[in-house]
Amino acid sequence: MKTWLLAFALLFASHEASATTCKQKHSSDNSYVELAVPDGAPRPASVEEFKFITDDTTFDELVAKVGPPHASYGSRTSYLIWCFADGSEVTVATKDRVAIENVRHDGKQIFKRTRKK
Repeated sequence: MKTWLLAFALLFASHEASATTCKQKHSSDNSYVELAVPDGAPRPASVEEFKFITDDTTFDELVAKVGPPHASYGSRTSYLIWCFADGSEVTVATKDRVAIENVRHDGKQIFKRTRKK
């Protein structure tokens, strides 16, 4: 029982630390907004969970698989952020909250939509 309680406490502390780190990184961006993550929502463990994204993956499918983002910023293009305990973050760009334009992990591109002719 003690082990379970300790694991739960560490999980909660990790989530709080990751959200705080994101907020600190983006403190100078006036369009940055922290989002409420519902209790029990799925949470990504690492950037590896975002590597399934293809041109056909919708934003809703992404959220269903990895859970809702911690924050967002931007105006014409929305940038949704998932924060990790190690201080890294995944940023997903979408213009319409349907099609995913690109995905970056700490600035390094891991997915970019190909343009259809």
